[in-house]
Amino acid sequence: MGLWRGVGLVLAFWWVATGIIIAMQANAWTRGAGLVLSTLLAVVGFLEMRATREDDTPDAVRRSFLGGAMLWGWVSATFYGGFLTGIAPTGPTPPAPSWGAVLPAIAATLVSDSAALCLLIFSAWLDHGARNRTGLKALALFWGVQQVAKLNVFFGVENPAANFLPPHLAGLRQFFGPAVNAPFRTVSLILLVLATAWMLLGTRSRHSAGRRQAAAIYVTILALAVLEIALLGVRVDTTPWDAFLSARDR
Repeated sequence: MGLWRGVGLVLAFWWVATGIIIAMQANAWTRGAGLVLSTLLAVVGFLEMRATREDDTPDAVRRSFLGGAMLWGWVSATFYGGFLTGIAPTGPTPPAPSWGAVLPAIAATLVSDSAALCLLIFSAWLDHGARNRTGLKALALFWGVQQVAKLNVFFGVENPAANFLPPHLAGLRQFFGPAVNAPFRTVSLILLVLATAWMLLGTRSRHSAGRRQAAAIYVTILALAVLEIALLGVRVDTTPWDAFLSARDR
């Protein structure tokens, strides 16, 4: 039963945090409020990771995950709010996917990616030698999964979910590949499924309840990544965040 608490926490964060970040893009005032709120929560996240670093009980593992998730929420909120994005191209760029579009695409999100990497490095320093590094590992997984999704969109997928981008990030659509599933989607999907299965098989072999809880959290993050990459290749009319999208576009 305890493992399901971690699974439920990841699912709740995935749905609620994503939805709130989407809804907060309604106007400049809500974006500013989102920046303040996400920054405060990021501070709380650091404190939670610090407070639980030597405690590997299931409750502490969940708290550490939530700390790392709050840091990832800050990365997402600052990006979608347009506060930390990247360097916009000054001239026309070749269509994606092409070698000529690679550097402009990297530059377009360079500031946000750099901020995320700085958070990872700082968190790794914070948790050096700690018994409970769940928040750090969850943060690394969130970042890694995002890079896989970005590469899929760059190479081309049937459903790039362009409607999730707020108007102030519309310029990023020039780095979306054609609306046809590229081979990279199949490769990344297979690798993610294998990683999820490997982590799942190892969950029960963990020697403590806390480590089993941490493994269940990582499995859930990877399973959600599999779901997201799978949905990128399927035309769907509805999403779990339609209500939040409606609130943003109202």
